[in-house]
Amino acid sequence: MRLLSTFMLALIVTSLGAVAPPTPTHWAFRPPSRPSLPSLQNAARVRTPVDRFILARLEAAGLGLSPEASRAVLLRRLTFDLLGLPPTPGEIDAFVADTRPDTYERTVDRLLADPRHGERWAQHWLDVARYAETNGFEADGERSQAWRYRDWVVSALNADLPYDRFVTEQLAGDLLGKDSVIAAGFNRCGPIHQVSGNVDPLETRHEMLNEMTTGLGATFLGLTLGCARCHDHKFDPTSQADYFRFEAFFSASREKEVDLAAPADRLRHAGELAAIESKILPIRNQVAAIESPYRNKIRADKLAKLPADARAAFAAEASKRTPAQQKLAAEFGQLLKVTWDEVVDALTEPDRKKRTALRDRMHAMGADAPAPPARAWSLEEGKDPLMAHVLKRGDIHKRGKRVEPGSPGFLGVAGPGPNNRLGLARWLTRPGHPLTSRVIVNRLWQHHFGKGIVRTPNDFGLRADPPTHPELLDWLAVELVESGWSLKHIHRLIVLSSVYRQSGKAPGLRGGTVDPDNRLLWHMPRRRLDAESLRDSVLAASGMLTPKMGGPMVRVPLEPEVYDLIFTEDEPDGLWPVTRDTREHTRRSLYLFNKRTVRLPMLESFDQPDTLTSCAVRPVSTFAPQALILLNSPFMHQQAGAFAVRLTTEAGDDPKAQVTHAYRLALGRSPSKAELEVSLAFLSDQAGLLRDRLRALETVALPDAIPDGADPAKVAALADLCLALLNRNAFVHVD
Repeated sequence: MRLLSTFMLALIVTSLGAVAPPTPTHWAFRPPSRPSLPSLQNAARVRTPVDRFILARLEAAGLGLSPEASRAVLLRRLTFDLLGLPPTPGEIDAFVADTRPDTYERTVDRLLADPRHGERWAQHWLDVARYAETNGFEADGERSQAWRYRDWVVSALNADLPYDRFVTEQLAGDLLGKDSVIAAGFNRCGPIHQVSGNVDPLETRHEMLNEMTTGLGATFLGLTLGCARCHDHKFDPTSQADYFRFEAFFSASREKEVDLAAPADRLRHAGELAAIESKILPIRNQVAAIESPYRNKIRADKLAKLPADARAAFAAEASKRTPAQQKLAAEFGQLLKVTWDEVVDALTEPDRKKRTALRDRMHAMGADAPAPPARAWSLEEGKDPLMAHVLKRGDIHKRGKRVEPGSPGFLGVAGPGPNNRLGLARWLTRPGHPLTSRVIVNRLWQHHFGKGIVRTPNDFGLRADPPTHPELLDWLAVELVESGWSLKHIHRLIVLSSVYRQSGKAPGLRGGTVDPDNRLLWHMPRRRLDAESLRDSVLAASGMLTPKMGGPMVRVPLEPEVYDLIFTEDEPDGLWPVTRDTREHTRRSLYLFNKRTVRLPMLESFDQPDTLTSCAVRPVSTFAPQALILLNSPFMHQQAGAFAVRLTTEAGDDPKAQVTHAYRLALGRSPSKAELEVSLAFLSDQAGLLRDRLRALETVALPDAIPDGADPAKVAALADLCLALLNRNAFVHVD
């Protein structure tokens, strides 16, 4: 009976929305403290303090580290981890030949100072921030200036902006001054409905605040705050009131595009735009003249099918309609709307061709439009009081008690000072905060070893996967703060360690028996390249990668099947205007237009996140379309052809030199004797086959820009070999 009463009391307390009791015993809710470095029986392989924590656990399990990886493997691993790209053959040769004792350390410093480091790690951050350049949902409207936030992240990571400042500028950059206003675009990264006639603006506003609040929780706190939006959290001590206290920090925030352009730039842009529009207007009128009869007929046919009283309502002038007729007009008005698809389907073939030609001219002129004046896609702080209401079941129309900005007591950190986003950021970055430093060092560890010390990076709550090495996590968290919040310092500690430098090929069977999931890190896990690194590596091998950094997003041509699925035959160029400079098409994947409802098949099939929610860990799936895309997609065939042309240019006409150079560019090593023999035999046979087909005037896909004097059949055969190399497991994976 007493147990039953206790249970009923708990139910009553929960139903009333009372704050859940603190849980000070949970490891993640206690401030991190620096533990002593473990003592070891054998410290011969200790290079950084990281090694001591890993080796202590391995010794306790009767295990040890695997042998160190070869220098070529190490450089490939290190370069992919820090830059997201493969090392060049010249870099591999120099690294292997350099016998100085500090070669590895100097290489780490070189890579951390490389501007491409920011590009690589910005992608990891943007996954968590759910960054995209459109709004999502049905309309999926474009965010033409959002890319400035992406470039800010790249720049901040390259400059090793202290992480406490990195957090503060993203949460409250608009409150710090114009120099930081772009960073506040973080708060608007999530998907959001656009306000339209059939969307409640209050609901839209509330959804935006929810996006900001859940983004804060997942990204910086590693907590599933969104689970407490409609009720007290089922597992964590986060009450619904706690959730709305966090939301209150954003309650006075409003979307704003902050003007960054000089007045002269704005005037010049307006003049150039007006000039182009004056040229487009006559063409637009011609298109309208073609469409108008079809629109009128479609509307008349629809009107004829309506009830008589509805037809009478539409026949009357809008200002003279009776209340009953106004009601009928509102009820049936949607049915009379003529859609774009209906007009296109109704066009005769001659009119369709005329209209298409005119629209092509319009799109070509529009592509010459100047870039819009610089603006920060940001926030501003309104004059409304900072407060919120606890909403019954999360319904904006069912307000409960009022709450003001505040932090949950179970975290054990004194609340913010000023009750705005700047105060929130300062609370998050206090040295004793239980979560902020733990969450970010866990993310860094995750991307170096494939899995975090906590394997649920966005959830450090009661249902989180417990840390495999809690003392190491705390040591790194404290080290981050005491190093001045330097992320590059933590990178350096990790990649200089013997744990990171060990081989992925572990000898013996004991480790597999004692620790089959490798949670103790007795060998380096093999990892598949993520979608962006895979595409970028193909471009690097082919020699087509454009190194340009920053700037507006790039639209590359979509595959025909994607056009057919999304656009009508008449309109694809208008809705997806391909970037005209083809050199832009081979830039790093970070800069490709990130549209929530249209993803490139290659990136999507290799697990690029959908950006609808914060992606802490990308899944690594394996299914047939991946192989089909790598073998058959136009992109892969184009790059294999460019790869073959590169080999012909750089290695000459000698097949042996071509094969060796191809292996070094694609796999970071020379071919084995067997691989060389098989490759040479393939090139000879394939070139003969293709030469016969060319003589018979059969269609043969030849690479573009074959060098003068080169045998087309040999270059085409070499392209087929290159395609096979780009499909090797050794190309797609990093040891």
